[in-house]
Amino acid sequence: MVLVACLSAGLIQSNTLFAHTQNAENSTVAIIKSGKLMGNNHDGVATFYDVPYAKNPFTADRRFRAPQAYETWSGVLDATKAGQPVPQPSRDKNTTLVGAPDDLTLNIWTPTSAVATNNKASNKKLPVMVWIPGGAFIREDAAELAYDGTSFAQNDVIVVTINYRVGVDGFMHLEGAPDNRGILDQIMALEWVQNNIEDFGGDPSQVTVAGQSAGAESVAILLGTEKAEGLFQKAIMQSPPMAFLTQKEAQQITQSYTKKLNIPATVKGLSTIPFPELVKNVIDMGYTIQDRNKWGMISWGGTAFLPVVDGDIIVESPMKDLTKASPSIPVIVGSTDQESRLYLVPSDAVNNTTEKTKSLLLSDLSLEGRPADVYSTKDNGKTIGDTFADIQSDFTFRMPALHIAQQLTKNDNKVWHYNFSWMSPAFDGHLGAAHFVDVPFVFNTTDNEQAKRFVGSQPPIELINTMHSQWLTFIKTSKADWSPYNLAERPTMQFDVKSKQVNDPNSSVRKLWEDFEF
Repeated sequence: MVLVACLSAGLIQSNTLFAHTQNAENSTVAIIKSGKLMGNNHDGVATFYDVPYAKNPFTADRRFRAPQAYETWSGVLDATKAGQPVPQPSRDKNTTLVGAPDDLTLNIWTPTSAVATNNKASNKKLPVMVWIPGGAFIREDAAELAYDGTSFAQNDVIVVTINYRVGVDGFMHLEGAPDNRGILDQIMALEWVQNNIEDFGGDPSQVTVAGQSAGAESVAILLGTEKAEGLFQKAIMQSPPMAFLTQKEAQQITQSYTKKLNIPATVKGLSTIPFPELVKNVIDMGYTIQDRNKWGMISWGGTAFLPVVDGDIIVESPMKDLTKASPSIPVIVGSTDQESRLYLVPSDAVNNTTEKTKSLLLSDLSLEGRPADVYSTKDNGKTIGDTFADIQSDFTFRMPALHIAQQLTKNDNKVWHYNFSWMSPAFDGHLGAAHFVDVPFVFNTTDNEQAKRFVGSQPPIELINTMHSQWLTFIKTSKADWSPYNLAERPTMQFDVKSKQVNDPNSSVRKLWEDFEF
């Protein structure tokens, strides 16, 4: 944190190194336990970016350790501009470093009228959604445009998006260091929310933890660990993969990774490697690990650094640990119909898949020889590539989401299950109902340039309104407007231009994967 200016309000601190010139009419100063925050005020919503919740975990004395809570600051912290995520590979060029080794931060969207200021304390008690970004546990960015919480805040739901460690720093297994450091970061962020959200008008007893992809798996892990008990009351999981490593597998990956860098497999050894080199080798590992099929598209697309069964945060597996989830926590969980097309269409792999590749994947998953018509291309207009994408989608995201719904239903949790079926016109109509396409609909952020890459320029307004309102309803009331899941009828909301509830969709696929252990 750097002191950059001295104004009548006091010292202004900033992660972004610019002097404060914010117009008073367009700014809000919040007063919280840690100090004062200068945020933006626009359309009735106050936004606070880059708010520190944990001390910089990339310094020599804190590297590869559990997070340490950020304490207090003097003066006013400038929270008017989005900060950088943690160090990670660029999405455009896998070997290029983006992000910065700095404090762990979060962003907040809340109604301006709800914020505690010099003139008044907050008298609001609004529900809160804490959003955990996805990114295959090697990327994350709490400031992505798709996660803008403005529309939620305009409808009296506070949104908090969090940054956390990923890749080597967040999930590599190292002797003498705690595993699952990225999950520990998430827990500390939730603790920060419990301690501070009232000053933004939030109710700490009405917190929904939500996420997509790796963020959704993180939610599942938080549901199953005692370490997060009492930190949230509701949960939403969008496309959870449930990928993990045993201790033995994690040790093997660490040894392989450090051997390639010619360093000892220790905290000290890794600390000598510059971040750009770490990032390059994170991607390389995803393509060189043994048995890539085990981890599905996460490792096919490239990471070997995943949550680890450590006997502490994860005791048996993310799925099995859900038996310990509090039955009082209601849950929304679901997936998109064609998840893996996000990876296979842009790379053109969907057009270059052979029958041999498809059969090899089914064999690796021990599914070969079961009813062949489930993944057949006969008389259904699908290519081999389409079917390969279906298998990957089911294995990596869709069936884990369904198994979570089943497990939590057995656990007496109230569960609402959904499928997202709208076919995106992106990539000349080939992207379809792919991974991530549902996210801009949930946040009502389909009009930004990032989202348009996934949803096109004219996404259906009716679907935007339906999904956004359903998430609002659940966060506010702990219920959704369709039937809770049960193991007899298996009601599922099918989100599309005309959304509807259906019972046990794709039952033949469900039955094929019934005994598969995720």
